[in-house]
Order: sequence, then C-alpha cells, then structure tokens
Amino acid sequence: MEVSITKISENGQVVIPAEIRKDAGIKPSTKFLVFNEGSNILLKVIRKETLARDVHLLDMIERSEKQIKTGKFTRADSSMAAEEIDDILMG
Repeated sequence: MEVSITKISENGQVVIPAEIRKDAGIKPSTKFLVFNEGSNILLKVIRKETLARDVHLLDMIERSEKQIKTGKFTRADSSMAAEEIDDILMG
C-alpha cells in the first residue's frame, strides 16, 4: 500500500499524488464515491462493473446503521462460520 501526504486547496480540491494515481490506474475524469466517516474521508473509484453492487452495499449499511440506532440488531459471534451468520441475518 502506497502512503503519501497531500493538502486541500482553498477551493476544496485535493491532489492525489502521481505515484498513487499510477499504482491505482486512475486517469483524468475518473469518478469517485466520497465517504465521510467522522474525520476520515474515503475515495472509492466508481467502476461500471461494480457500481450496482456498491450502491446496494451502501444501502444495506445505511439500513443497518438505522436498525442499530433503534436497538434492532442481531448478535453474531466471530467464531461462527460465515454460512451460520448468513442464516441468522437473512433468516
């Protein structure tokens, strides 16, 4: 994983360093999803082949966060098999 430091301009623009753009295959006009999680910002490249899955995942996360806030959640143990957890969640 490549790590670099950048800064934000007065216009709110951030330059992604050349080495990171090269390693990630980012070209001009590449579009990103931008996530704000507290003081952390995440950029995720939008790719046609994964866009529908990404939007579905975001919807599931949003619904899950709402359920947790209202006390509607199911506990799963990290020692459980993935299939077991799927059965509990998908019910």
